[in-house]
Amino acid sequence: MRIFFFVAFTLVAACPISAQLYPPFQAQVFDSTATGYYFLSPVKVPNPGGAFRNHHLILDGKGHVVYYRRFPQGVTSGDFKLHPNGRMSYALMGRFFFMDSTFTVMDSAWCQNGVFPDGHDVQLLPNGHFLLLGFENITMDLSTYPFFNQNGSPGSPNATVKSGVIQVLDAAKNVVFEWRAIDHYDFADVDPKQLNSPVNVDWTHFNSVAQDADGNLLVSPRHFNEITKISRSDGSILWRLGGKANQFDFLNDPAQFVAQHDARRIANGNLTLFDNGFNGQPIHPAAAKEYELDESALTADLVWSHVENPDWFSRALGNVQRLDNGNTLINYGWLNKGNIVFNVVDTGGDKAFEISFDDTLTSYRSFFYPELPWQLDRPSISCFQNNGQYFLEAESGHDSYSWSDGSTTQTIPIGAAGTYFVFVPIGQGFVSSEPFVVEDTDNPCGISPATEVEPGPLFSLTPNPVGDIAVLRFSDKDHAEGIVEIAGLSGKKWLSQRVSAATGECTLEVEQLPPGVYIVQLGAYTAKLIKL
Repeated sequence: MRIFFFVAFTLVAACPISAQLYPPFQAQVFDSTATGYYFLSPVKVPNPGGAFRNHHLILDGKGHVVYYRRFPQGVTSGDFKLHPNGRMSYALMGRFFFMDSTFTVMDSAWCQNGVFPDGHDVQLLPNGHFLLLGFENITMDLSTYPFFNQNGSPGSPNATVKSGVIQVLDAAKNVVFEWRAIDHYDFADVDPKQLNSPVNVDWTHFNSVAQDADGNLLVSPRHFNEITKISRSDGSILWRLGGKANQFDFLNDPAQFVAQHDARRIANGNLTLFDNGFNGQPIHPAAAKEYELDESALTADLVWSHVENPDWFSRALGNVQRLDNGNTLINYGWLNKGNIVFNVVDTGGDKAFEISFDDTLTSYRSFFYPELPWQLDRPSISCFQNNGQYFLEAESGHDSYSWSDGSTTQTIPIGAAGTYFVFVPIGQGFVSSEPFVVEDTDNPCGISPATEVEPGPLFSLTPNPVGDIAVLRFSDKDHAEGIVEIAGLSGKKWLSQRVSAATGECTLEVEQLPPGVYIVQLGAYTAKLIKL
């Protein structure tokens, strides 16, 4: 005989897992009330090939994995994020793919008109247009530029120069705006420390683009150590911040920034970016920075920054995200030391969250969202006892089951204390249940007289198991008054119906219930209902 119970889940900061569904990591949660979701895409730089696989991950505020997707060997995907319209996107092979709440690809976008796609950034504009980065290869005579091989060697007279392009596509993927770096910059604007090959030259290296509050564009040419503001109306350069062509007076920050990533205008009007501090050689520590810009007086006042470690610099990647509560998420990119991917700090630098991988993995960008704009359909877990053995059972109806202990069956025995969860397929990835914490192996389901669910003396259910309609019959019509509720074992309510003593029975239409075990409750009395 099975005895079923309502289950209360307890979330903990530790993230143990013995089945290697995704790379092992450590999440430190410094705020016990934390909620929300983190999006990241852990990858090893440079990609070693072999058995290593890139992943997409979504963690909840306690550091538990909510969703993961594993990519084939040798395939790298990044910039996994959520857009204001509720679509998720990721970059793959320079193109961007957009998913709905079921992690099903619904759309894709990449540069048009022969421009090569660049997977560094995509933004969905409020009017539904796509803001994209791309590049073109231009043949140039660089023999007069002594910028190469880190020793002042001249470039090739027939060099192939990779030059950035910005495009805006409408919903039909027609180009409605295009901006070409070669039309607006001089080749000498580049930082020579970023150049190696005199033949194949990565010149601008655009790595972020955004629509500013006034409708104009902000672009980050990493190899210029610069942020450029571009007029959306005529394509002219409105100003240049940082680098050789800098027009601003930097206040409180004489070192400025180097090889930056992720320039964003935030809600207070300031500009944030990640300063890698490394342009082929260490310049200064990697830092998250916030500047107050006066675009008329051309001043850039460093009003906030965070340096995690003065000995750290970041060779590539990274981003900064200012959160609604004033905290800041800092993704450190490819660090020279340590294995921290990102942390969240308050204005004083105190940590609220931090994640590090056991291996030296990083993420191109990481993001936090206080809530998801849609309901995530996570599988439920029930706990029961049978002949003295305790079991966990995942809801039925899924093609496969992957438990945190490595099991692949729908039902597993509870063998040890720990945190259990199960993954089931969704889209091209997998979604997890809420964690189930076992602290007492002698009583893992939390059995007590107050929580045990047995059929009560007040009513009975027929048939049971049931297909579409069940009849609830009362032993005493004088007590057949109230609200009948049907809930899943996770606590989710599926039906609520008022009954009266007029007939002594009540018809429950349950065809909309997924197959599984449910609890029928009237007042203090409960019974188990099995839906076929």
